[in-house]
Amino acid sequence: MNKQLKDRIFKLPENVLIFLSQQRAPDGTTRNNTLLTAKEVTYGQLKRILHDMKYMDKNVDRLKYDSYGGFPLEQWGTKILNDERKLIDSRKSTRKASNEIGSLNGLRGNAYLSTHTKNNDSLPPTNLMKSNSEKTSVSGLSEQIIRIKKLMK
Repeated sequence: MNKQLKDRIFKLPENVLIFLSQQRAPDGTTRNNTLLTAKEVTYGQLKRILHDMKYMDKNVDRLKYDSYGGFPLEQWGTKILNDERKLIDSRKSTRKASNEIGSLNGLRGNAYLSTHTKNNDSLPPTNLMKSNSEKTSVSGLSEQIIRIKKLMK
C-alpha cells in the first residue's frame, strides 16, 4: 500500500493553515514554517507528523503539539490517510472480484499478489548426478570418497 501512496502530495485545508499560522512556539517552529510556506504535505511527511503527534504527551507538550498542527491536523491527516488506504484496498478487492468473475482457466491473477522473479542461481540443481558444480555433484563426491579410501589403505 505504501508503494501506491508514497508519491502522493496532499494540500493542507484552510482550517489547518489558519491554526498553524496562529501557533508559534520554539519547538516545531521549523516544521510549522515548512508547512505554512508549502501549504502541502507529502505522504511520508504526513505519516511522520501523525506518528510524532500520536506518541507525544499532549498535556505536557501542548505548545509542541499545537505547533505541529494540533487537533485539526491530526484529525484531517488521520481521515485523509484512512480514506486513501481504503480507496486502494477497494480498488484491489474490485480488481480481484472482476478477475475471479472473468477468469478463463485461471489466466487472471490475484490483485493482492505482487509479481516477482525468482533468482535461479541460488536454487539447487534438480538432478545432482548431472550437476556441473563440484559442490553439488554427487558423482564428484563419490570420486573423492573412493580416493580417500585408497589413501587410507
